[in-house]
Amino acid sequence: MLFWTRTIEQTKYVIFIIVVAGVIIRLVSIPLFAPINPVDVYYVDNQSAKLILDLKSPYLQEPIIDGYGYMFVYLPMVAIYYVPFYLLGDIRFGNIVADVIIMFSVYLIAKSLNRGAAFFAPLTYAVFPLSILLTSINGTNIMIGTSFLTFSIALLMKKKYLISAIFLGLAMATNQMVVFALPLLIYILWKEHKFSNFLYSVLLSAGIVLPFFITSPQDFIYNVFLFQFERSFQGNGTLSLYGLVNETVGLSLATWLRVAIFVAGVIIAMVWLRRKLTLFIPLLGGLLLFGAFILPVNGFLNYFLPGAAVVCALIPYAIDKIASYLEKSSSQ
Repeated sequence: MLFWTRTIEQTKYVIFIIVVAGVIIRLVSIPLFAPINPVDVYYVDNQSAKLILDLKSPYLQEPIIDGYGYMFVYLPMVAIYYVPFYLLGDIRFGNIVADVIIMFSVYLIAKSLNRGAAFFAPLTYAVFPLSILLTSINGTNIMIGTSFLTFSIALLMKKKYLISAIFLGLAMATNQMVVFALPLLIYILWKEHKFSNFLYSVLLSAGIVLPFFITSPQDFIYNVFLFQFERSFQGNGTLSLYGLVNETVGLSLATWLRVAIFVAGVIIAMVWLRRKLTLFIPLLGGLLLFGAFILPVNGFLNYFLPGAAVVCALIPYAIDKIASYLEKSSSQ
């Protein structure tokens, strides 16, 4: 590894400097792009947090925006998480907190891999344009579930199984895309004889979700699952296999076919993981990206953030390879 990367990595406060810089970029972006209206998700999340404060379910009483009712198509932890930030005046502060958790998480994951200078992982995420766009400008909520998931992975790699299970449970109650990561996570826990910890995750997630589910199971299932994965194709949702095929040849891919393709990807990933456990993080990031492309009818940029965040943890490995190559070249 190049000497300067070792020197920076050994700087005591490098991770905190990176996180502060990432926060400043996101805070400045909010007023800087104020004339650009956030997407409808931002307003729906605001109203859902208000409904939680009023002790009402956003699945039963639709958030009203400019006189129109919008479905709350997210898992309930999103609305619960946003409550304190709604009271602070802007739920995007909650997005920034989630991004901070992701930065620390990818740093810990990179350190666990013992590859290169780990500070490159949070640095990449801190300046990642997609993250800044989704957090401060559009005001989406995808980073919340991503933060719980990445922190759970970081703790898992440090063998903090119980705390990891808690954050995995929160992730499962926050974002539907977390399910793409479950096959590999379950395999690792089973391999470590810690499968019971996954059951704790399920129990925690169920404890958060069930109170909302039992009030209206039909509405909940439609809003959270069917609407996300079977709704009509939108012209701006082309970043998916369904969208690609529909736009190019005019065919509609059935749900069972998309599920079958994803399951095939899971099987391939499991075979590779069984052969080499060190592939866990790249396979996990790849599976999150693969699922985001294959399963939804509509493909949007925000669906790819969980996979992209995990991939950020692999940046130090790439830097290490480049640095090693440069060192060899200079010594010849």
